[in-house]
Amino acid sequence: MVINLQRRFEISPAALRGFVRSLRRRMRLGNMQFNVCIVDDESIRGMNSTFRGKDKATDVLSFPWEEVAKVEGRKARPRKRRREVRGISNFLGDVVISVEMARRNAAEEGHSTLNEMRWLILHGLLHLLGYDHERDKGEMVALELKLRERLGIADDPGSKGH
Repeated sequence: MVINLQRRFEISPAALRGFVRSLRRRMRLGNMQFNVCIVDDESIRGMNSTFRGKDKATDVLSFPWEEVAKVEGRKARPRKRRREVRGISNFLGDVVISVEMARRNAAEEGHSTLNEMRWLILHGLLHLLGYDHERDKGEMVALELKLRERLGIADDPGSKGH
């Protein structure tokens, strides 16, 4: 589900939903679901402050429905079997994106806001699946770059990388 909770900038929920469908197929998520929530800088700053203790806007936050079990030195793997937590089956969590930050990132990098938002959805989903670029010695970044290529979002004209 793609939910637009901001009114300042026009976005294409249909284009983002199409990307999410492609991403779910590419990642072989089966019936596992996640939400994408589009917000403004003020909203994401509040969430970042509340949940991460960082009083600043950021581009993307991930809120897993269930904590992923991690083993030190190993990357987490996508869940393959049916899970139920608090009566909800196969829900990974929420990816929250600041459209304002996505627009700024895209302008700085020389690509479209839509492409930036696709990258942020992918990045957020990898976090929902348990990957952590701050601790995994480059595995998440390598996977993300490979998936960008396969999903056709790495070749945006003018793109310099993210």
